[in-house]
Amino acid sequence: MKERILNFMAGLWFFGILMWALLFGVLALLMISFCDIAGMLNSGFSKSAIGLIVCFLLGMILTLTGAIPVFRKCYYKLPWLYPFSMMLSMDLFIVSIAETILAKGFSVISTPRHTITIAVMVVQLIVCRLAMCAYLKKYPMAIHQYDRLE
Repeated sequence: MKERILNFMAGLWFFGILMWALLFGVLALLMISFCDIAGMLNSGFSKSAIGLIVCFLLGMILTLTGAIPVFRKCYYKLPWLYPFSMMLSMDLFIVSIAETILAKGFSVISTPRHTITIAVMVVQLIVCRLAMCAYLKKYPMAIHQYDRLE
């Protein structure tokens, strides 16, 4: 009976919170990239940067999923979910930093400052993506079989 209750709680967590958080993370990643950053580049004016808040909320949900053994079962049932969620959170963090850099740089109307800010943002995106690729090559994301919960 205890196992059924725990499986029910894990299912509620997955379908009620985790699935929607990941969908929200994907939509937020697209919206930050195409609406906020592109909007600032087109208009030349700063917008409020909400990417770090979204990254924090998604990180809290992913931390709870990984820390609580009952909720961690979804990573064993769906092996692609752990790499997807970790890469999504890394990408969201990188784009959120780029959005923050652009928002701070565009807070003052100055053409040289805008040019420097865009260059810094592009360099930051490239360097962070290369660092992420190097990290994932050195430490591939895999859930070890000896930690498996059944």
